[in-house]
Amino acid sequence: MTEGHAPQSAFARRGGRGVVGPLLPVAGQQSAQRGPDEAAGRPDERNSEYRKVMCADCGAVVLAAKFSIQHTSVQWDAAALRRCTEFARRVAAGEQTPLIERCEAMRASIEAAARQGQVPVAPP
Repeated sequence: MTEGHAPQSAFARRGGRGVVGPLLPVAGQQSAQRGPDEAAGRPDERNSEYRKVMCADCGAVVLAAKFSIQHTSVQWDAAALRRCTEFARRVAAGEQTPLIERCEAMRASIEAAARQGQVPVAPP
């Protein structure tokens, strides 16, 4: 170590390049982080079925899936983006479509569809 300099980590000595994230198992080895469902050979319940949902406000139609009460996946297509009045208002105000997190009216429509059983909620 040079006087006046802090010791470098192995990561820094490699120029900042290194492994990021969890280690993956080597071919032929099993991961130690297998969940109970995977170990028991049960199907992955995250493969929830996407259903069409129409916005009660503007009529835009998206595909939505509920993986739990808190986890909702929404797939927008170009036609739905063009029809959505909230997206149009926000784009007119200068926001970029890919950076708009959600449409509150569509979110309410999806939640209502889930309560009515039209969008099934996958079991935990």
